[in-house]
Amino acid sequence: MTSEPIRLYYDFTDPLSWLVGHEVERWAGTSGVSVSWIGVEQNPPPNPLLGADEEQVVRQWDEALTAGEPVLSRPTLPFVPWTRKAHELVRLAEAEGDPAKTRREIFAAYLSRGEDIGRVDVLVELARSLGFDRTHAKAVLDVDRFEAAVAEATASALARGIHETPSLEWRGKKLSGFHDPGTVLTFLGT
Repeated sequence: MTSEPIRLYYDFTDPLSWLVGHEVERWAGTSGVSVSWIGVEQNPPPNPLLGADEEQVVRQWDEALTAGEPVLSRPTLPFVPWTRKAHELVRLAEAEGDPAKTRREIFAAYLSRGEDIGRVDVLVELARSLGFDRTHAKAVLDVDRFEAAVAEATASALARGIHETPSLEWRGKKLSGFHDPGTVLTFLGT
């Protein structure tokens, strides 16, 4: 494997992050390059929750659904949940489980099933279904064990000039926002 991984900056409520991530993982799997998924909060607390009908949210979903991905389903929640706790669950999985599987399940919970992934009880049930001890997962999320790490990842991304998800960074170059698979592959092939 190449020593430098592709950095993929994502957020769970961004369907475009899932689409680009899927394309990057597919390419990396055939190219021997690793992918470093870096979770960033697009709308961290204490910012107010975004409404599901806000222009940027509608635009993201319209673009994602136009891409023809059959597993995506526009959530029926009237708001876009904060994602800090979901990113904290991935941090727990990095320490004690399977982060890739956990990430896929959190994406599916929101992007396919429309679950409120900002709620600890929803994430605890998801963690339990992934084999985590329910009590332990709840305790970790309740005490904000990984809150500082999640906030630091977001701050670090901003310091690196990453201002939106999805964004890619590799070999000293950046590609921000959603792009068609051809553009992503051209970026990765350079």
